[in-house]
Amino acid sequence: MHLFKTIFLFELRLLARQKFIVFLIGFFFAAGLYSIYSGYRFTQKQLAAIDSLQHGYQKKYNEAVASFSADTTTAEGKTLFNQAGIPAVIEYKNPLNAIHKPHSISMLSIGQRDLAPYYDVITRKRNFMQGANAEISNPEVLASGNFDLAYVIIYLLPLLAIALTYNTLSKEKEQQTDKLLSLQGLYFSRIISYKLVFRFVLIGIMAWLLSVIGFISSVLLISFDPIAAILWLFSISAYLLFWFAIVFFIIRLNQSSVHNALYLFGLWCFFLLLLPALCNATIRLYHPIPLKTDAAVALRENSETVWALPRKLLIDTFYLNNPKYRRLRVPSDTSENSNKRFAAYYDLLGRRMTRSIENYNQYPEKQNTAAVRLSWINPATKTQYMLNGIAETGLKDYLSYQDQVNAFQKIWVDFMNDYIISDKKLSLNDLRNLPQFKLKPAANKNSIIIRDIIYLLGISFCIIFLSAKFRIKN
Repeated sequence: MHLFKTIFLFELRLLARQKFIVFLIGFFFAAGLYSIYSGYRFTQKQLAAIDSLQHGYQKKYNEAVASFSADTTTAEGKTLFNQAGIPAVIEYKNPLNAIHKPHSISMLSIGQRDLAPYYDVITRKRNFMQGANAEISNPEVLASGNFDLAYVIIYLLPLLAIALTYNTLSKEKEQQTDKLLSLQGLYFSRIISYKLVFRFVLIGIMAWLLSVIGFISSVLLISFDPIAAILWLFSISAYLLFWFAIVFFIIRLNQSSVHNALYLFGLWCFFLLLLPALCNATIRLYHPIPLKTDAAVALRENSETVWALPRKLLIDTFYLNNPKYRRLRVPSDTSENSNKRFAAYYDLLGRRMTRSIENYNQYPEKQNTAAVRLSWINPATKTQYMLNGIAETGLKDYLSYQDQVNAFQKIWVDFMNDYIISDKKLSLNDLRNLPQFKLKPAANKNSIIIRDIIYLLGISFCIIFLSAKFRIKN
């Protein structure tokens, strides 16, 4: 314990005298602070847009409520009173929004969720080319990229670790201090291990400090989630331990400082550039996604085909698919401007397009499944998935949101059709009890994150164990 304390104090004083290293640490810390600011501004813009949507909806909702008691002595008031509770008017003037709000620490790890629309307009006629059915691409964000804290931790901090540790052993040998320490009866390998532990603690404190600053910043926007914060801290610690295990393995090979730096930088390029690119290319090769034009053509063709159906056939199909409305069938259903005709049109179009979209969605789902499986061979990619999972900004989280939106849209259609088919208006009480979209959290999310943390720790300790088998030659 005395040796451990001595090494730590010596390394601390040595660090204070090395101005370039201090500058390097300050530079990376400043980069982390900027990444937090960038994520903060990004999330702030999202919340401002969401607040605007909610404010606009509430304003229109209050107007809809007020129309039930409009002044019928005026022409405008009479029109509003007559329109009060009409389902089509409610949908047209004040459509419901299903919103995917940012998670507590989403500003620290901006993911694919942020490249796609984070709200959907819910009506009986949903745009099948939006949401999960549309390309996940935001040109502005894709062009500028995302510089968030997750990027700093995954890409930049390993470079700092390499810069601080590549010559931990080789420098002692090149200066021949290793022989002096051996003559004094000190365990040289233990000293080197303590030096590495000091550097790991230094970078770990830096990463934790940046994360805590990020947590405090996120509280200014969104309520704090302590479990997510704890999982985040353990995840980045496990990832940094993996890189220090790699460093420990390389320096135990007993090579020169130049060779160590080249080997470590090569491994950084392999894990963070080459291997992800190869995995992505493999996934796209074996699980290609067809062009979106096919879905667009299907939408246009189905729209025209369904509208061109004979009215009686369209109405018959509607009652066949919705037997609960058969008791409401009347001869006037087939009239040109019948509400039931339009309801039948949207119902059949939705059924046809659902089959088409489900067929298309199997391709991105296969890509996502393959990507998750391949992430097990790359700790860096696995860490990115972990951090996105904690922040709920990954593709899996977005697809879960879209599945819930699709399910809710069916609930909304059934709710509105009950009034449209029955030629009824919504009462004021009905308006106050409209179905509301509530996003449910992903099941077993935390247990999956803990499993992945254990995976990273397991790999790290295996590398350290194998490295310890190498004997340092004095």
